[in-house]
Amino acid sequence: MGTNLQIGIEQNMMSNEKTLKIPRYCILVVDDEEAVRKLVVTLLSQRGHQCFQAVDGADALSKAVTNKFDAVITDIVMPKMSGITLTKELIKMTPKLPIMVITGHDNEFSSVTAVAAGAKEFIKKPFSLTEFALRFQKMMNDYELFLQIEAKQKEMLFNIQKRSVEEITDLKREIESLKNRLYAGYPRFNR
Repeated sequence: MGTNLQIGIEQNMMSNEKTLKIPRYCILVVDDEEAVRKLVVTLLSQRGHQCFQAVDGADALSKAVTNKFDAVITDIVMPKMSGITLTKELIKMTPKLPIMVITGHDNEFSSVTAVAAGAKEFIKKPFSLTEFALRFQKMMNDYELFLQIEAKQKEMLFNIQKRSVEEITDLKREIESLKNRLYAGYPRFNR
């Protein structure tokens, strides 16, 4: 009975999301477990996001070098390169990239390790689709707010610089006007 209720809630969330204006993102999903990778890709694709897949950290890093992703969702324990190492490398390339770390290894890795590496969210396997969707949306909402703040700061800086240029131009005109008045009284100093 509880499972049916959870499925109903998740279906209701998905139908509500279709009617709301939710930004669509390009997301890289990294997990060596194909079933988990496909589950996450299916969930995100149903919400209109474009998903790319990588089977391990090395594969993900090579895809991140040639593509621009809005977010990355990665497992921690994978062959060739762990999700923690991947997170650190991705943050070097794109410092504010939203990264969600997923793990089934409770003892060895913690949310503290993931966040210290640069992850914005952390979720343990097994997870409910609702919990995943909420954590992902929170991470992306926070990222959107960050982008808005950054845009406003750039706009403010531009306006300050623009105002400074206008003020300098006005001051130059005033100085030129004062010089002209000064030189008008002394004909031998005229240019």
